[in-house]
Amino acid sequence: MKLTDKYISNLKHLDKDQFFSQEGVEGLTLRVYKYPSKAKTWFYQYRPKGKSSVRIKIGSHYDLGINKAISRAKKLSNDIFVGKDPHEIRQGFKGELTLGEQLQDSYKSILTSTRYSESTIATIKNIFGTYIFRKTKNPKIREVFSQLDNIQHIKVSSITNNQIAKFHQILGARTPTLANRIVEYLRMFYNIWIDRGITNNQPCKIKKESKFEEKEYLDFLRPDEINRFVSILIQKDLKTGRFLSSHYKKHKLSVVACALIAYQLYSSRRTRSEASKIQWSMINDGLVPTLKLEKTKTSKKNKKTDFAMGDDELDVIQTIRKDRLNNPTSKFYYPPEDPRFDYIFPSASYGRNLGNGRKGKSFYLVDVDKTWKKALLLAGIKRKLKHYATRHTHATQLLRATGNLKLVADTLGITIKQASKYSKTQHEDVIEGKNKAFKVEEKAALKNIV
Repeated sequence: MKLTDKYISNLKHLDKDQFFSQEGVEGLTLRVYKYPSKAKTWFYQYRPKGKSSVRIKIGSHYDLGINKAISRAKKLSNDIFVGKDPHEIRQGFKGELTLGEQLQDSYKSILTSTRYSESTIATIKNIFGTYIFRKTKNPKIREVFSQLDNIQHIKVSSITNNQIAKFHQILGARTPTLANRIVEYLRMFYNIWIDRGITNNQPCKIKKESKFEEKEYLDFLRPDEINRFVSILIQKDLKTGRFLSSHYKKHKLSVVACALIAYQLYSSRRTRSEASKIQWSMINDGLVPTLKLEKTKTSKKNKKTDFAMGDDELDVIQTIRKDRLNNPTSKFYYPPEDPRFDYIFPSASYGRNLGNGRKGKSFYLVDVDKTWKKALLLAGIKRKLKHYATRHTHATQLLRATGNLKLVADTLGITIKQASKYSKTQHEDVIEGKNKAFKVEEKAALKNIV
């Protein structure tokens, strides 16, 4: 009969399996499994020379639909016509894992803490969970899946470059940056599998010009904005030198979060991996003040974990110390037996009930997003700025003041090539340059000759 997607969707599951053959496509059969199963699966049936009839599973109707099922059946028919027996080919791959199985099997040996940070591991697993394993109920994302092969169920060596390229292009129409990332992560796994002899197939090679352009986030606070913003973050009692509690109560601001944001602005340190988890034992505020980190995002490559501290960032640390030791209600102080005692930016949420059966587990403050947005509004900065702008602001200001790319690279713990992105000309510099270029100097008055 002539099957359609609508007709198949309306088919009910009975007390026995039902089989339907598609008109005009020899060998293509739909199996509707008996109740209570909800499966409707496509098969291709043929008879190899000198052998009994063979039935090959093509895939679920939910994933394929009628058109893809027909397309796959015709491809199998063509393979048979040119002498390729699909059953024998599949038997050869029988012991091989599918992409989904191989990824799950490789998580423990590839996504290790010695190779990647915890945040990177979590990011890869979350992305693959959504877009490879399809663990999402988001209707917009599931709509994208309807246009793609379900590659998690395809053998590692059977996935083609065309399938990955199509995956990249269709997903990229919705989320271009994420599409690039997924293909790069898959290419990394395939390279490791090739080295380990699991496969000799590398389907994730996509030409540079075929990748989506990624606009790097480089927004930063302007000099006048910095002054207003910092005046919201840091307010001191002129008599004691401690944080002015009335200021933070009035504006309902977390003093710990404010201090952490100010420290990041002055130091250029990253939030979760660097600034948040700083302990007092890492600070050396002697003649040459330095911060000693255990590791940074790039320290595996450049081995840099020691960073000099400027006056402003050191002042934030010293103000916290003064508040911590001389203020009985300080938000920075916890008794020595409390694990938060060792951290400069302790978390008030540790041990608290966060709802849904969750309790705060972090000893140090991690999420400052609420305070960040509120402080920006109080400073009159209404454009949308990511918290990462603290690092960009520091780099931009440092480069503008010194013109030294190596200094910027050393301060941020990155390469000179990476630091060069901060050398983009700013509007203020353009205006100043134009004014100087066309400024007419005052001419000296000519003497009158009698």
